[in-house]
Amino acid sequence: MEKPIIPFSLLPPKQQRQAGKAFRGVGNFVAGLTPYLREDLDHAEITLPPREYLGAGIACAIVNALAIGLVFLLVSQVANVNAWAPLILIPLVVAGITLLTTIYYPKVLAQRRSRQIDLQLIPAARQLLIELRSGVPLFHAMASISDDYSFTSKEFKKIVQRIDAGVSEIDALAEAARTNPSMQFKKLLWQLSNALKVGSDVGDALESIISEFVRERVDQIRCYGQELSPWTLIYMMAAVVLPSLGVTMLIVIGSFMGISIPRVVLIGGIVYLIVFQLFFMNFIGTRRPTI
Repeated sequence: MEKPIIPFSLLPPKQQRQAGKAFRGVGNFVAGLTPYLREDLDHAEITLPPREYLGAGIACAIVNALAIGLVFLLVSQVANVNAWAPLILIPLVVAGITLLTTIYYPKVLAQRRSRQIDLQLIPAARQLLIELRSGVPLFHAMASISDDYSFTSKEFKKIVQRIDAGVSEIDALAEAARTNPSMQFKKLLWQLSNALKVGSDVGDALESIISEFVRERVDQIRCYGQELSPWTLIYMMAAVVLPSLGVTMLIVIGSFMGISIPRVVLIGGIVYLIVFQLFFMNFIGTRRPTI
C-alpha cells in the first residue's frame, strides 16, 4: 500500500501526487515563503520537489475543507439551523490547519528519523573503528556494519551503494551528510570525509568523534535527570492535588449551599485526567534522550 504524502487527508496517495503536479504553480509561490522546506524534504526522504509537495498540500486542504463544509451543511439542514458564519469559517480553519500540517510534517518525520539513527550510532561507530584498526579499508568497514544496526545500518548501506555505483568515497559521504537529519551522524561523516581529504588516520578521527558522542550522551542523560524533578512536581499538582482538592472543595461548597454537584462535572474531571495523563506521558517520552 502506497504511503500518503500528506497526513490526515481525504485524498488517496496516488491522487495526492497527481494533484501536486496540477497545483505546482500555486505550490511554487508558497515554496518561496518556506525556504527551508527543500532541506526538510530531503531529511524526511520525501522525493517530491517543494512546489509539487506544497501543491499536493493545497489540494488536500481544498478537499478537506469542502468535505467538512459539506458535512456541516448537511447537519445544519437536517437540524434546520441557519449557521452560515460557521459554515464559512470552519472549512477555512480546516484548510489552514491542513496547509500548516503539510509544511511542518517533513520536519516531524526528519526528527523521528534522526532519533532512530542516533539510537544505534555509537555501537555502529565503535564496530567501524574496530574494523579500521584491524586494517580493513573504509569501504569494507562500512559494508560490514550495514546490516546489524537498524536505521543506522540503512544509512551506511546507502553510502555503500553510492560508492558501488561509481561515486567517490568523499562525494558519497558529503551527499549522505547533506540529506541526513541527524547532527551526530553528520559529524561522523564530516570527520571521515575530512580525514580522507587531508590523508590523516581515519581511525584517530573516528575515535575522537566517538568520545565526543559518549560525552554528549552522558550530558543528555544528566540533564534529563535534572529535568524530571520539576516535571514530577507539575504532574503531582495537575494530576493529583488539583483534582482531589477541586472535588473536595466542590463537595464542601455544595453542601453549605445546598447544591448537588452535576454529574457532568465529575465526568469532565475524569476526561481531564485521562487527557492529561496521555499528554504528559507522551511529552516525557519525547524528552527522554536516546540511550
